[in-house]
Amino acid sequence: MKNKYTGRQIAIFTDVHGLLEPTVAVLNDIKLRGIKEIYSLGDNIGVGPNPKEVLDILNENNVNIINGNSEDYSALGIEPFKSYFDSKKIASQNWTYSKLSDLQIEKLKTNKHSYDLIVGGKKIGLCHFANDVRIDYIKGHNAWSYQDAIRNKEKVPQKQFYYTNSYEQEREILEKSKIKIPENLGYMSALKDRLFDGKKISYYDEIIQGHIHFKMFSQDDNVKVRTLRALAMAYEEDPLDSAFYIIINEKNIGYDITEVYVPYDRQSMLSSIDNSDMPDKERVNKFVGR
Repeated sequence: MKNKYTGRQIAIFTDVHGLLEPTVAVLNDIKLRGIKEIYSLGDNIGVGPNPKEVLDILNENNVNIINGNSEDYSALGIEPFKSYFDSKKIASQNWTYSKLSDLQIEKLKTNKHSYDLIVGGKKIGLCHFANDVRIDYIKGHNAWSYQDAIRNKEKVPQKQFYYTNSYEQEREILEKSKIKIPENLGYMSALKDRLFDGKKISYYDEIIQGHIHFKMFSQDDNVKVRTLRALAMAYEEDPLDSAFYIIINEKNIGYDITEVYVPYDRQSMLSSIDNSDMPDKERVNKFVGR
């Protein structure tokens, strides 16, 4: 049987970070293509000037939202993450939180941290990062260690992800979640909503994640790990005025992936930043290549 496309298409983007104009452009492009199945891999809020508006438009377009660490700062509070919060980050998070409605904050508390897809008979795991950012971000299982492994051309750069749902992590989650203090709210959340529903990454044919902001890819005998570029972060050779997402095109057996760059009104976005009363514009300007 010829391996034909089934017609099913899935749009995926990540790390919007409160930037409304490129988000609108991507959602409009997805709509023009008639794609109904849409996922965001988290960090829709934080850093940028329009957190409320971004969450509103994602909701209006029926986007399946995965919580990233930036959502969890509002859903769980900053106590579980305070080891890497400085005064600027605290001020920025407090500002973001103040812009969200009570209903939006409650919805953040119910969002999933991963989704499973079966596409052309292949198993895909969607997440913000394949180490659980609620509990595991400062122990050599973080974005920086994965980037370093890729750049150093390590043979198995994704080996750090094998810690996820290992016996050691299971024991740590159970022990920490018994102590009901704000610092352990990430462990309590991880116990209630297990990343990948408790499965190891070797269960999947491919993991698709965000968090790092750069496009990266690694593969071993067990699993592919595909990291998407942040939706509107201006990095390397990518055009400054284009937002980014991918389309998974299902086949009878397997799938292929199309990378899409969508032009947007960059000047309007920069004006939104300039006119905002947000406390840390230096960080968002760096993110957008200004």
